[in-house]
Parts: sequence; C-alpha cells; structure tokens
Amino acid sequence: MPRDGSELLGELLTALGAVAVTLENGGPDEFFEAAYPQQPDWSELDVTGLFDGFVEPRAIVDEVSSVFPGCDQCDVSSLQDQDWERNWLSGIEPTQVGRDLWVCPSWLSPPDTKAVNLIIDPGLAFGTGTHPTTALCLEWLDSNRPEGFHVVDVGCGSGILAIAALKLGAVHAWGIDIDPRALTASFDNAKRNGVVDEFTACSLDELPSGFSAQLVMGNILASVLIELKQRLAALVHTGGVILLTGILCDQAKDVQHEFASCFEFSETRRDEWSLLIGKKR
Repeated sequence: MPRDGSELLGELLTALGAVAVTLENGGPDEFFEAAYPQQPDWSELDVTGLFDGFVEPRAIVDEVSSVFPGCDQCDVSSLQDQDWERNWLSGIEPTQVGRDLWVCPSWLSPPDTKAVNLIIDPGLAFGTGTHPTTALCLEWLDSNRPEGFHVVDVGCGSGILAIAALKLGAVHAWGIDIDPRALTASFDNAKRNGVVDEFTACSLDELPSGFSAQLVMGNILASVLIELKQRLAALVHTGGVILLTGILCDQAKDVQHEFASCFEFSETRRDEWSLLIGKKR
C-alpha cells in the first residue's frame, strides 16, 4: 500500500490485537539508501500483522477493509507453532572466507582449528560474514594481512572486520558506529575472540584529534561514505589503504570520483556489490 497509509494500518493492526507488525518494501524501490537511525523511504509497503491463534481472521480483514476501502489485497495465512529460535539457529553454519579464514557461530565448533576462526554471534548488529560486502573485505584482509597496523572499522556493526584485522595481525582496531547496539555487540564479540584488549568501540567523534591509521574500512552505504569523505580520508596515513564498500556496482564510479583527489583505486565486485580499494597518495 502507499507509504502514507502504512503507519496508520500498522496502528490499526496493533489495536486489533497483533502481537507484531512489520513494514517491508512493497515496490521496486531499492532499499539500500537509508542508514540507522533513518528509515527507508519506500513509496509502497507491505504491512504484516502477526496474531495469535484465537482471533478470527475474517473479522480482521473486514475491519481493515472498512478503514481502508481501497485495500483489496489482504492475504491470510497460518503458521504452525514451532521453536522459532532453534529453527533460526539451525540455519547458521560456519562459513569459509578466503583461504584461511572462517566465520563461526559460538555454539558450533570451528571446522578447521588451525585456521583463523572468527567467533561471531548474529544479533542486532549487521555482520556475520555472509553478505557479499563483508565477504569481500574479509577476503581482502586474508590476502593482505594488516600485520602491525592500526585499523579503523567505520560502521562496524558486529565488529567482524575489526576483529578479523586483529586476528590477522593488527595491533589495535577501533570499531566505529552510531548505533549503541552495534558498539555493544562488537565489544562482546571482541571479548569472545580474545582481542578485547586491542579493541576500542566508540563513535567517530571520540577518536583522538589528529588520529590516523594504516587501514580504514567503511562498509556502510554509498551516500554515507560520500557524506563522510573528508573525515574518512583524514583518518588514513599517507600510503595507507581505505576499503570502501556497501556500494552497489552502479554507485562505484560516483564514490570513487568523490575520493579521487586523495586515493588511487582498484575495484573488486561480487554480485551487484563493489569493493573499492584505495591507496592514499
């Protein structure tokens, strides 16, 4: 339904007894151009209400139709009762990224104990190693080990990239995020991986004045990378490297252009995603 009616519909479903309401993209719009705490600016949305088994679905549909006369696409389906958490966890497996790097959930044993194993629990923060942008960065780190580096991970999410850099030889890593939940998750994952003493979780404004590092990673969104271009460029040592991703392939040229005065870039792609690798002049 159109965006302007979706919130009202969500409120109506809640008033009718929904135990959960979700709003998802219902049209052809891309959904990559909004970062927390903003909301995606979708023009069409699918609104879903989850009710317990004691309600009468027909009564819910009739009530929605009376308030939204033009809403004639109401689908009703039943869900079998099950252990949702157990089923969700059972679908997560260790993932090999690069040659010697594995991402493993904490409740499973690493398949290769001699490899570099990242113990990352999925949670409220983005970053379990399966998304192409994360995998591209991890593969680059595995092939270009940041031994002795200071590293900054902007938009750290779960902390997976910063933690990988530490386990591949970095001496200290800063996980930067605007979401307090991400900072908590990244700190917890650093403890889980035994690198908490070498890890700092903070906001961009909390970095020391004049601070710079040999490697800066930004797995965010094209629009946010461009907005932060001056601050990100200033964080990189001369001769250092910046990894920019969270970028769709058709956005890569625009991002590269914005950073071109400071960096010489190469590019790696997977599916519709791009990783820009820049060396600071």
